[in-house]
Amino acid sequence: MKKNRLSIANLENREICIDILMSTYNGDKYLKNQILSLQQQTHKKWRLLIRDDGSTDRTTEIITYFCQNDERIERVEDDLGNLGVAKSFFQLLQCSTADYVIFCDQDDIWLEKKLEFLLKAAKEHLGTEVPSLVYCDGYAYSNENGTILSNSISHLHADNLQEFLFFNSGYQGCSILFNKKLATMAKQYDKEFYMHDDIVSLIGHTFGKVYFLAVPLMLYRQHECNVTGKAQLKKWDALYRFFRRDAFVLSKEHYAEKKEFFSCYRQQMAQKERVLFEAYLQFPTLPLFKRFVLIFHHGFSLGGMKLPLWIKTLIRRPIG
Repeated sequence: MKKNRLSIANLENREICIDILMSTYNGDKYLKNQILSLQQQTHKKWRLLIRDDGSTDRTTEIITYFCQNDERIERVEDDLGNLGVAKSFFQLLQCSTADYVIFCDQDDIWLEKKLEFLLKAAKEHLGTEVPSLVYCDGYAYSNENGTILSNSISHLHADNLQEFLFFNSGYQGCSILFNKKLATMAKQYDKEFYMHDDIVSLIGHTFGKVYFLAVPLMLYRQHECNVTGKAQLKKWDALYRFFRRDAFVLSKEHYAEKKEFFSCYRQQMAQKERVLFEAYLQFPTLPLFKRFVLIFHHGFSLGGMKLPLWIKTLIRRPIG
């Protein structure tokens, strides 16, 4: 009996492994600094899996150098060619076996306690029983000036599916740490999707738990070649975009993605989540008055804020 108790204690106290997944494409200007920032993480037990998506610059040379000099860094090679950023990340996910997984962009810089703080938050607030994720904030960093443009890049936060479904995005992939339960579900996803972080965020809100760690733990580089989006920096620009009358409530890409997600996981969903997805998918087909009724009846909002969704519904096209 003593031996069994000791074995269990050792398992619980062992250092948890994290798989860092990085898809690269013509990133030789930024890649070295990003990998160096990973090597400085205070949480040391990690594995970096890199898949190059068809670079024509020196990116693959940089990858080879780091693979040769750090046994924790591995290159994932296949004959699939250029998949695009979303599918390339999902291909990497198939190779993950760790307790926790995090996506990593090639051009950011992680602060040294990023993994440590995210893992601590995951242990304290989420557990491992259900598919769960924790995500952090970041500093918007100007590539041109080398200065901080904003102290936050994460502005909308949802506590549940009602507050999340009308987001036209998921959480920033490079800010998300998710557990093995969630990774296993994501590996089984076989439908079309728009972005990899959208699917991970949807799984968390539909089947498990999501926690926001309100601490900026990375420099989110802003430059002319950003692939996965630019941070919203100026409040007046955001207000202008919000009140543009040619805008829409739901983007066609994210609406189609959520429709596919629902078809993939419908049978696994609880009744409450099925009803919410069905209502969301009905939204753009309804006349204005019934769209308002649907929002009120199901308690939909944007991160808990009801007024912005009401205003959007009033002044914008339902989908575009």
